[in-house]
Amino acid sequence: MIYERLFPRRRPPAGLRPRTGDAAGAALELRWLGTAGFVVRAGATTLLVDPFLSRPSLPRLARGPIEPDETALHAHRPPRVDAILCSHGHYDHLLDAPRLARRTGAPLVGSRTVCNVARAEGVPEAQLVEVPPAGWRGRFGAIEVRFVPSLHGRLLLGRVPHAGTIDAPPRLPLRWFEYLDGGVFGLLLEAHGTAVYHNGSADLIDAEVRGLRADVALVGLAGRSATPRYVERLAGLLAPRAVVPTHFDAFFAPLERGVHRLPGIDLDGFAAEVRRFAPAATMVVPDYEEPIVVPAGDARGTALLDRRPG
Repeated sequence: MIYERLFPRRRPPAGLRPRTGDAAGAALELRWLGTAGFVVRAGATTLLVDPFLSRPSLPRLARGPIEPDETALHAHRPPRVDAILCSHGHYDHLLDAPRLARRTGAPLVGSRTVCNVARAEGVPEAQLVEVPPAGWRGRFGAIEVRFVPSLHGRLLLGRVPHAGTIDAPPRLPLRWFEYLDGGVFGLLLEAHGTAVYHNGSADLIDAEVRGLRADVALVGLAGRSATPRYVERLAGLLAPRAVVPTHFDAFFAPLERGVHRLPGIDLDGFAAEVRRFAPAATMVVPDYEEPIVVPAGDARGTALLDRRPG
């Protein structure tokens, strides 16, 4: 089929998919929602990070303005959400977040651009936490949250796509390219003595990350090749004990279709860089919605939860 030819489906080797049958004593559980989206759970607390569940097709994107797919939201969102965090305002990070905030009543945290799109969606002001360019710290249940100023990876012609801000509530629906980045943040999430750093786009501001430590790094890959020493810098600053690649998948078909890679994504090359610059770290490549267990104490034991019979 055309989709399979454009976006190949290749399973990573077993060595990049460590498994465990035991989730007892886990500090956190993660589930990849595709693109840069994650469910993050710590005890009774559940956060959504960059949830993008609608995944409109390429023909749908070309036809005009886009709206959330209610069927996909219902099928894939957790039953309980304590907060929704958006790293930036591009459509593959923001499209669904305001609608999910309305449906769940959860706070939505993000830049002025994120909040203005949410205002246009009708999210009550009391649910919005507007993050200034310098960043923000807060807490939701068991999870401490820090928004760290960051940069977007450069894509076509070495440029950041759809840069800019949305400074007033826009008229919805928008076309995909009208979702501007609005400023980019890395997200540091800490619970039970364990820290996860979500780098949703393939660049960083070294001075903002310096001094932080993360047991687990969720590393966005789209645009990685245009960022000098990306893995070296991120691994050297964060010293992660586990690395989970993200934002390497084609996001133009439902989650049920499985993981297909974006063109130009070199997952093997990324794995080689992780081995070089974070040699003690475990690398874990999940499927969509597959539980990732992060043990308390030593995140090198991070693994996919094996629920196969026997």
